[in-house]
Amino acid sequence: QARWLNAEASSSARVTHLRRILAWMADHAQMAHFHTHPDHSFMMWNPIEGAMSTGFRPFVIPLAGLLVGTTMMQVKGNVATVGKLVLYFGAQSFMNIYMGWVMRTSVTVPAGTQLESGVILDKDLTGCPAGFALTAMQQVISFIVFLIFFSSVYFTPYRYMPKKLNSTFEIFCVVIFGCVFALNIALNNFSLGYISIAVNLIIRSCLPLSTFVSSQCLALCKLYPFKPCRPVEITLMAVGVICAGVFTMARIAGEEKKDASSNMLLGVFMCIASLLSGSLNLALAGVLGETKLNVYDTVAYMAIPATLFLMPIALFVQKPVPGEWPKVFGRETMSDWEILQGVWALNKQTMLWLGLSGLFSFLYNIIQFSIVHTLSPSATAFGGNFNKAALIFLTLLLPFMQVHKLPGPPYIYIIWGAVIVNIIAFSAYSYLQVSDKQEEEASSVKLLHEEESSTALDDSDTDNGADDDSEE
Repeated sequence: QARWLNAEASSSARVTHLRRILAWMADHAQMAHFHTHPDHSFMMWNPIEGAMSTGFRPFVIPLAGLLVGTTMMQVKGNVATVGKLVLYFGAQSFMNIYMGWVMRTSVTVPAGTQLESGVILDKDLTGCPAGFALTAMQQVISFIVFLIFFSSVYFTPYRYMPKKLNSTFEIFCVVIFGCVFALNIALNNFSLGYISIAVNLIIRSCLPLSTFVSSQCLALCKLYPFKPCRPVEITLMAVGVICAGVFTMARIAGEEKKDASSNMLLGVFMCIASLLSGSLNLALAGVLGETKLNVYDTVAYMAIPATLFLMPIALFVQKPVPGEWPKVFGRETMSDWEILQGVWALNKQTMLWLGLSGLFSFLYNIIQFSIVHTLSPSATAFGGNFNKAALIFLTLLLPFMQVHKLPGPPYIYIIWGAVIVNIIAFSAYSYLQVSDKQEEEASSVKLLHEEESSTALDDSDTDNGADDDSEE
């Protein structure tokens, strides 16, 4: 009996050991198949483990926003209006987090991998810092999606035809808008490869001041009307921009590694350039006149010029590469095209994520366009500002939203103080802007009513005079 018990225990131990080996082999087979560590990817064989992975956690809140917003929109009344804002928050947050993940934090080559040179990676090779090439790819994919949509409905009652451009000036406007818009997006994508989402968003929150300065500069050249200079609004914008600068400096100063700080400086510079490009785009809209294109027309007419504009930059411009990229490729600078070639050779799954960004970008533009045209401009502006503020707060507040560790005292206190004051300043500015627009609309309605009343009185007097003449 003792021999039988020992044999049974030995057999049970062998089975347990075999199960452990099979589990280890399954995990490593998954890593080999996807070329990434499970903790940094949300495409898992096991959905439960995938939902708890580090790569998926930052997407929980945006996906919840998309689900809740879509559900609320099915209810009529004010609930549907709130649902549109929630959906807008989910879509905008998802795109910001997804682009930051693709550009900076997704694992391209996991740590411990032995390179062809024999060097073993100490840290993960993350992201794909090819902002210009990625933006050009997004434009091409969006154009392909549009062609599929266009051809699928062409022979149906739902046929869609892009707006016809009737003059050379309109074609010129579309090309200019397309290039400047693409430059804005490309610079923003570039910056996401070097700085965190929070830093990117707080810099882009300074758009009102940069737009105001751009408009006034164009006005000096007699290309744009002067905007009224209200001391309170200018002060609020200046305070918000100063806080954004303090936040960024504290984040860079709190970085432990000097090479990471230099990469962050490059990312900050590119984010500011993107901000100025966005301001130029808004200012040009006033100078050249709005062409009134919807999202489908924009893709149909601007995708090709934008791609041709970005291609030389993606092919030939060399830039410093962050993180482990110099160690993997043996070069301190690379072009976007060379980065894409290297990523294709190392991990084709990362190329899949880049391609999906084009589809997500097209869908996000449709959601944004639909919301803008169903809500008032003031509500849309409020929603955009709220989304940025909320995402910055969530990134700093929730640990699972933090891809990189935040700096310790005293920098973290400075960061929190700067964020709070920045949000208060630009929220107050947005409130003043919304109040001014409401007053203008109210005055326009009042003036219209007065004109209608005056016209009615004139018509009444004319009728009375005609009656008197007939009586005589």
